Amino acid sequence: MGGGLDIARRARAAVAGVAMAWAGVGHAAVPPVLAQAISRGAHIFHHDSFGSRVHPVSDAAQAFADMDGGHAQTRFMTCDVCHGHGGLTRGRLADGRRIPSLRNAAAVFPRYSAKSHRIVTLEDQIRHCVIDGIKGRPPAYPGATMVDLVSYLKSLAAGQRMAIGGAFH
Repeated sequence: MGGGLDIARRARAAVAGVAMAWAGVGHAAVPPVLAQAISRGAHIFHHDSFGSRVHPVSDAAQAFADMDGGHAQTRFMTCDVCHGHGGLTRGRLADGRRIPSLRNAAAVFPRYSAKSHRIVTLEDQIRHCVIDGIKGRPPAYPGATMVDLVSYLKSLAAGQRMAIGGAFH
């Protein structure tokens, strides 16, 4: 049980570190308003169900209970259920398929989708994940929620090589 709690603590520290990295060495000082948007985006990523009432799969539900010190709570789908540890590590879909981390997601969008025969932006992908993965109401563009989520994902990509249309890693 302590392992899940330790992972949760490390993930929270990593998310805080990403926001700090923006203000740290190698980056111009991040204006406080941008740092706040990144922080709000991280909170949305971890906690917002976008109105969904879908419960995570059982092992994710246990991870949530572990993160809360073993106190099981009713939780619904969030971005972090599939993209664990704030999107910093590889994730897993409900059907068990592995998905890449989101560390460079902001660096590889926009990209062409052969499946839908169109160019997909980062905002399009966020909306797709909320609709098809979380089963919730997607954030509007250019609404504050979308701006905060994009700010958070771009903070994860700080220092990554731009590779529009490239591969996730």
